[in-house]
Amino acid sequence: MKNSRLPRGVAILLSNRSQTLQLLFSRGVMSRTDIADYLGITTAAVTSIVNDFLDEGLLVQQEAVLESQNPVGRRRLPIAVNYDWRYILAIDIHSYYVNIGVTNMKGDVLTERALIPGGDTPKDLCSGIAKECIKMLWEAGIPMEKVLGAGVTVIGPINQVDGIALHVFRLFDDPFPIRSYFEEEFSFPVAVENNVCAILLSELIYTDITEDAHNILMLKWGPGVGSAMAIHDQIYKGYHYQSPEIGHNRISEQNGLRCNCGAVGCLEPTVSTDAIAAFIAEEIADHPAGELAGLAGAFGLPTRKNLPQYLESNSETLWAFMRERAHALASVTGNAIHLLSPDKLLLTGDLFALEPVRELFEDQLYTINPRLQPDLCATARASAGKKYAGAAAIVVEQILLPWKDLGNNTRQVHRNS
Repeated sequence: MKNSRLPRGVAILLSNRSQTLQLLFSRGVMSRTDIADYLGITTAAVTSIVNDFLDEGLLVQQEAVLESQNPVGRRRLPIAVNYDWRYILAIDIHSYYVNIGVTNMKGDVLTERALIPGGDTPKDLCSGIAKECIKMLWEAGIPMEKVLGAGVTVIGPINQVDGIALHVFRLFDDPFPIRSYFEEEFSFPVAVENNVCAILLSELIYTDITEDAHNILMLKWGPGVGSAMAIHDQIYKGYHYQSPEIGHNRISEQNGLRCNCGAVGCLEPTVSTDAIAAFIAEEIADHPAGELAGLAGAFGLPTRKNLPQYLESNSETLWAFMRERAHALASVTGNAIHLLSPDKLLLTGDLFALEPVRELFEDQLYTINPRLQPDLCATARASAGKKYAGAAAIVVEQILLPWKDLGNNTRQVHRNS
């Protein structure tokens, strides 16, 4: 079978070396023969590629397996990625907090910590975060030469080609060269991307989802609402590097809530975890002897952190509100599905991680449009329980795969593409 996956990211032609790596990242373990059949190249060519990577330690060879049940049959030698070959420095920047961590090449965490973003200028912000990252690497005993690169995921639109943050909501309104600022501090390359686009990329990199779906809409619910789209297996961005923004669809023409993006009337502030927590707090204040007040006695006042405990209850008041919020989100998402016609709707985020919430949303979605294909919705796999999977994926995509294809001049080619 020939590979139907198209090149993603930068406009360069992936070589057989990069395609081999890309295939192993998404499929896990394959034999040389299977790789050759999938890519449509000779087994000898694959063997040469694989041997180079085995010598470097980037790939590892698994135990031999028989091609058939015949004990004298031909043995295949499965090959897999050595995810611990290099480390990745992950930096996840939000409006009110920054998470930093060190992971392997699949996003598995070795060490991490949370920071409060500081600095009056974007450069000061990046410099302060970078110093904490260097300190964390030193304390963990990780040498700089073992770091493949830093993956920086940021809220708001990102020009990933030139490494520019275009609008980091509630931090800085003006564009700034976020990659350059970090690379001034680090001795290794830096990849940057919008946080939700990075999560979707992790699904494309680390899973076999593109075997069945090539046009994918991702919806993230919690703490806010984020979305991203892949078309023909490539992360889609439109004018000025904008991704599809389900959460910033306007649902109120006037007297709406002000959103993080600065606009009034967006969907996001009405369905966010903060909006749900605020509703619970208001109900507690209005009905101090009610069921939600009783839950507050057990869980404490509602916050993002303990909201799952409230949602695990059978409170009719809370779930009536959740049905309204799920219906609002499903309505806007249904419109996006009509416009974009995805093969798959991937669900991720803190709220979708709760099965009753996910089922409620899907029920509302199919109630609005019963003609949707029955297997449209799926839960994101690569990022499940891995807050830095997106950061790891953009380093693999922007740094590892091109570097293995083009050599050490890749970053200059990448930036000019």
